[in-house]
Amino acid sequence: MQEEITALLARARAGERDAWERLLRRHYADIKRLARRQLAQGATMPTLNTTGLVNEWYVRVAEAGEGIPEERRHFFALTARIMRQVICAYARERAAEKRGGNQQRVDMGLVDEEIGEEANRFVALDQALDRLAAEHADMVRVIECRFFAGMTEPETSDTVGIPLRTVQWLWSQARERLAHILESP
Repeated sequence: MQEEITALLARARAGERDAWERLLRRHYADIKRLARRQLAQGATMPTLNTTGLVNEWYVRVAEAGEGIPEERRHFFALTARIMRQVICAYARERAAEKRGGNQQRVDMGLVDEEIGEEANRFVALDQALDRLAAEHADMVRVIECRFFAGMTEPETSDTVGIPLRTVQWLWSQARERLAHILESP
């Protein structure tokens, strides 16, 4: 499978548009599995569903153009980054709606409040990840794979291209560093 993905990516980079589309169709189920795993963790707003996340991923990755990844692990790292972007963009929209946005406010009580709080947490997390990226980009790549794409440690190791023990250490250190960043003003 790894060789197939890498071969299709090479053909797509060479200008064969059909290879890129074939790759996306063949691995759509894999991406949906990652999205389902991510959303099953309950770590996103309840109104964002698997289909919505995967469809938004598809729209963004299908427009890659010149940015077609070189190999399988780059493809899945791109997928993790796009899932982060989609989830955080969704959170920003929810937070803007909560602050008034351009919609008429309808009080839904506790559910509305919880969704707004969750959205604000994702916006804060995205900002903290941007700060962390300036210090240690590998930590952010591990977080994108583990948290936003729902990958296991071995999948993350393969995607990021670093040893499993390093992924485990980075995951632990990143969570501590993020907690510190989120607590500081």
